[in-house]
Amino acid sequence: MFVGQLLYCLGIVVTVGCAIMLLLSFFSGSGLMVAPSFGVLNGLIAMGVGDLVIHSNHRRNLSMDRE
Repeated sequence: MFVGQLLYCLGIVVTVGCAIMLLLSFFSGSGLMVAPSFGVLNGLIAMGVGDLVIHSNHRRNLSMDRE
């Protein structure tokens, strides 16, 4: 459960940080938008994987309680 929560929180931090970098590079006129774009994608993937881990652990705990 800790791993899922950690992945989700790190995904939020990376996504927000790279989104800010993407906005700053967009408004400053520099063409360096590739790395922050991949950072946003990486953060969203980490959030999705963390959410899947949290839900799979929750479902496993519910099925163990029913038995």
